[in-house]
Amino acid sequence: MHSPERGVLCAGCPHRAAYLALKEATRRRRGHVICGNVGCTATGEMYPAAATCPGGMEKLLPRYRQEVPADGAPEAPARPVCVHLASDVEIATDDAPERFGNLAGEGEVTILAALASSKRFLAREAIEQLGARMLELGADTVAVLDPFDAARCAEELAGLLDTPGVHGVIFASPCTQLQRAHPLDPVEVDPYMCVGCHRCFQITACPALSFAPPVYTVDPERCAGCDLCCNYCRTQVIYTPRARMAPAERSRARYAACE
Repeated sequence: MHSPERGVLCAGCPHRAAYLALKEATRRRRGHVICGNVGCTATGEMYPAAATCPGGMEKLLPRYRQEVPADGAPEAPARPVCVHLASDVEIATDDAPERFGNLAGEGEVTILAALASSKRFLAREAIEQLGARMLELGADTVAVLDPFDAARCAEELAGLLDTPGVHGVIFASPCTQLQRAHPLDPVEVDPYMCVGCHRCFQITACPALSFAPPVYTVDPERCAGCDLCCNYCRTQVIYTPRARMAPAERSRARYAACE
């Protein structure tokens, strides 16, 4: 497992999966903005779009550096939809009421997305406390989602985006760097079946993927076994040892890898 790199999310980072879930849910919503911080203490603050940008923050084009809307008010929100990402630690800090004090003014629908991945937020009790904190900050509802469970994320986020107000979403999955006790086996690409369409890397920008013409390969030393790339392989030639596991089982395996 490689050490974190400033401005680039690690392979298997749950923040990347959370961003992709939010991006997919909002892509047909006109006037939406996805802003805030998708990074962590190791990678530094990052614009959300940098989560899936090859090269991370350094290569992110200016037009994707979306700022938090600051010119709205509860009676006249700045955008139809605002997704405001933040780390678990940011939401738990004492200055959170000032930092997130205008959520109702950011969007007619505002989603405050908490990225609960640090060691402090591995236990259920800590997640519940984070949810209570989001309610204090003005969220009308709080949902807890596994960012790697794409189907459930799509269903839950669609419902929230259709409901005006401020909603809290906790994307709960442990940081890749914590999964060292029982690391998950890497995925594999079938070199005879891969057509080199680039879709897996274009969508995820996972640093464990690389193109070795004419096919893609996976670095087993970097792959954290999150299986995110499997969701986007059009020809279904990225194989995971967890193919028969339900999303809940995969989530439990990631948490068990931290013990």
